[in-house]
Amino acid sequence: AGDVYSYHIDADPNMTPPSPWTDIYGRYMNRSRGKPRFMSCLVYLNDEWKYDEWGGPTRFLDVATDTYYDVEPKPGRVVIMDQDITHSVVAPKEEGSVGKRPRYSLVWKLILHPVREGQDMTFRRFH
Repeated sequence: AGDVYSYHIDADPNMTPPSPWTDIYGRYMNRSRGKPRFMSCLVYLNDEWKYDEWGGPTRFLDVATDTYYDVEPKPGRVVIMDQDITHSVVAPKEEGSVGKRPRYSLVWKLILHPVREGQDMTFRRFH
C-alpha cells in the first residue's frame, strides 16, 4: 500500500546505444539546439480518481536537491515532460474504499525534430 516504484527516466539521447540513430545524430544532451528532443506525454485514463482517499501520484524528483513534486492523477490530465526527467509512480493506497483499485495511464514516447538547422529546442513561456 502506497509503495513507490523505482525512480527512472524514460530515455536520454546522451545514453543511446550504438545504432543508426547515433550514427546520424550522435549522443547529445536533451534540449540541445538543433537536435531532436526526447519527450513523453502521460495521460491519466481513470474515469474517476479520489486523490485524497486513493493517492497514487506520479512523483518527480529534483536530483540536485533530493526533493520531489507529486502530480495528482486527475481523470483526463495530460503531463508533457522531457524523457530525461527522473520520476516514479506511487502505488494507490489499499486501505478504505479503494481496495486494490488500479490507476490507469498511457504514455507516448515522442521525439520532436527541429524544423530548421540550429533551432532552439527549449520551450518558451508566453505571458
